[in-house]
Formats: sequence, C-alpha cells, structure tokens
Amino acid sequence: MRLTLETAYEAALMARDGDRVATTDAYDTWAELEPSQRLCVLVHAWWSLALTPSQTRNEDNKALPALAAAPPCAGCLQARHGLLTAASRIPPGQGAKTVADLGIVTAWSRPLAEVLPQDATPFATVIREAELLGVLARGALSPIGAALLAEDRESLSAVCRRLLPEATTTTRFGPDLTAVVTGTPATRLVTLLDSVADREAGGTASVWRFSPRSVRRALDAGCPPDAIATDLAAVATSPLPQPLAYVINDTARGHGRIRIAPAACVIHGEEPALLAELAAHRQLSKLGLRQLAPTVLVSPSPLQKTLAALRAEGYAPVAESADGTVRIERPRNHRATTPVPPPRKPAGAPGARAHTTTAPMSAELTALAARLAAAPLAGPAPDPHTGVPFATGTEEVIAGYARRLSHTDVRQLAHAVDDGTAITIEYIATTGKRTIRTLSDLALDPPYLYAWCQLRDAERMFTLSRIHGVMPT
Repeated sequence: MRLTLETAYEAALMARDGDRVATTDAYDTWAELEPSQRLCVLVHAWWSLALTPSQTRNEDNKALPALAAAPPCAGCLQARHGLLTAASRIPPGQGAKTVADLGIVTAWSRPLAEVLPQDATPFATVIREAELLGVLARGALSPIGAALLAEDRESLSAVCRRLLPEATTTTRFGPDLTAVVTGTPATRLVTLLDSVADREAGGTASVWRFSPRSVRRALDAGCPPDAIATDLAAVATSPLPQPLAYVINDTARGHGRIRIAPAACVIHGEEPALLAELAAHRQLSKLGLRQLAPTVLVSPSPLQKTLAALRAEGYAPVAESADGTVRIERPRNHRATTPVPPPRKPAGAPGARAHTTTAPMSAELTALAARLAAAPLAGPAPDPHTGVPFATGTEEVIAGYARRLSHTDVRQLAHAVDDGTAITIEYIATTGKRTIRTLSDLALDPPYLYAWCQLRDAERMFTLSRIHGVMPT
C-alpha cells in the first residue's frame, strides 16, 4: 500500500487537499489509458522517486506515516540505480540464486547507497519493490528493468504493451443477472457496470450482479431506463437476457411514483383563491412558494421568516405547532437572571472597607528583607509515597515526572544529572518497544531529559515518564 501511495503521489495522480489526500484530474486521464500505458507511468515514477516508499521506520525505529513529505534521499536513488546496474551485469539467461545475493552485489558496487534499518539483508526492501513492479524477475533484470535502466521510454512502452494485454471493452451477461468480464476491464466499462450493478469479484475475471436496488441506483442518478438498456447492449457480446430486461423495466415502472419535496414550512388554508394569490404574489417570490394542492403551499424558507413576510404584506397568518394546534404567541418580558449587588458604601461610612493608597516606607522594606534573609531555607519535600525526604531539588523534580521509578532509581538519575556522570536507563518508546540506552552529558528540562545517546551516537530527547529503570554504567 505504501508503494502504491508514494508512487501515485510522485506521478501527480494524488495530491494534498487540506488535511486529506485525494486523486487529481490527472488520475482521470491516467485511468482512461491502456494497462500498459498506466504501468509505464507508475514504473517511471518509482524510478525517479527520491525516497524508498516501503520504508516503514526511521533510524530511531519510530513508525513513519505514508506521504509524510520526507526530505529527498540521494542514497535511496543510489540504491535503486545500483540494484538495476548490478542485475544488468548478470549474464543473459541466468539469475541470482537468492535475492540476498543481489543485495550483496549492490552493496559492493554502491557502498554509499542507503541501507534501511528494517532490512534483514542488504537492500531487501528495494528488491521487493522492484519485484512487485516487474522490474526484477527470478533474480534477474526483466525487459521492463532493462528499458528503465537505459532511460528509453519508447522501449519501455513497447515492452509493457507486449507483456500486458489491452483492456477488455465488452462483457458477457448471464441469465442469472450477472455480468462477467475476463481480463482487465476498461475504465468506461467499469464505470458503466458500477453505476447499474454491484461488483462481487475481481481478478482474472470480474463479476457484477444486477438487482432492483442497483438498477434503482442508476435511475436515481438520472439515467433513463431506455438509456440503461442501450448502454448495456452496446458493451454486450450477445443480446441482453430477458431476466435483465425485466428487472430494468419493472424497476423503472415503480420508480418515482412517490415524490419527496424539501420544505421548511407548509402554508395551508380553506380558500383556494387566497392560496393561489399568495403563490402569484411578486413581493412573496423570495419565499419560493410552490403550490402542491389548491389549499396547500410549501416554502423552503423558515417558519418565522415566512410569517414575517406574509404579515409585512398585510396578511394575518397564524403559526401551528408540530401536532397541528395553533401556537399562541405571548411576548415575554426580559428579566435579570441574577440579583443586583448592593451599592458600595461611600468612604468613611460605618462598615466601609478602607483602602491603602500609600506605598510602603523604605524602612519597612529593609525590615522585610532582613526577615527573609534570616529565615531558614526550606528543604525539598519528602516523597509522598515512601515518606523519605529528597536530598536535592533535582530528585524532587525527577520524582514528580518519572513516577515509574523507585526512590533509589530517582537518586541515581538525579546524581548523574547533578554530577555529569553517565547512566544507563530502560526506556519505553512511543511504539511500545523497550530499549536500553547509555546516556551522558545529561540536561534536565522537565518533562524531558536531553542527553548524548551512545547507541545512536547523537543527542536525543527522552520523556521522563517513559523511563522505567535506572542502572549504573
């Protein structure tokens, strides 16, 4: 799936649409092409793709989403070109015994090519992609791969035409209300059958089944029954079976006997002349009134807007509730929802709160500073779970975030942070994988811990809450 998405995106068959990815107008043009031409577009897009589409994880073993706009990777292009170059040097009529042999030869000829961490053998992912696209076959370079390596588009098109048959444009209708298409159906044939039948199977032979429900779907889309029968007969290898013609005609006879119209409100009365007058009133044309019966009008406008428009033109309509009873309109007086607070008492009155507006004197500030300097320093708070006091503020901070660590582990980690010593931790990544990391040059920035990871040979960031154990190095 990742290979399909990334290749289609590179070929401009898909593009970003806000927070989603959708097909483009170029996809509609591509879908109308013959299968051989469609394959040429995809294979050439894969050949120039500046990444390995089947790569699922990065160097930190974190999952990579598809279509993540990864930066260009020159090593990925080197791996792809090196693989086809190595396969082209195999004598004609021969092939590698295993795909791993091709990877070893590629690694020898292109030592700077990108080797993915997920590959158990060198270039296993790139080799699998080439096999899926038909570029490699049985451990050797296929004619498609040879034309691709030679950058010969005409030769690539000729090879694809020779390997892939043309799309099927006809179908065989059966008396059991099925349509069977052998081979690859043409896009127009698929569109027609999908509109009037339900697809049941695909592959070497595709099967569609007709039913009153599927035919009704085509009628709802605006297709006349005569046009449905004509279009199906144009792609049939033999005359349409009678059961299929009966289903189309019977469904068409009952289609549209009941009609549903949208309406925000209904206007009805006992005088047909008055209702006809409202329907023909020019000033009420903005309401979109439509007469369904001599005494019934429907309006797409809301009830309150319809009432206001009719009353503005001098009519006196009344509103009804959902059960048909007349709705009584009583004006409601606005009342405050909270009591009004009592007025503030003037300054100097009994019970009035005094306000100090003068700034403190310099002597008062000096006395306050002396009291603060003489006060003893407050030590770190004790561990709320064990009651053992923390020795330093670093221990208290780490214990607040790394709640899975014991008191001893907290002290070891705090000692490593304060003294700058190395430490080994047991860390659970976001993917759930458990790893052992040896860290040095620790810097605490809650809720994170920055350190030099000896496993990755680079600076990494660790979440304190994901540290499950601490061990001395």
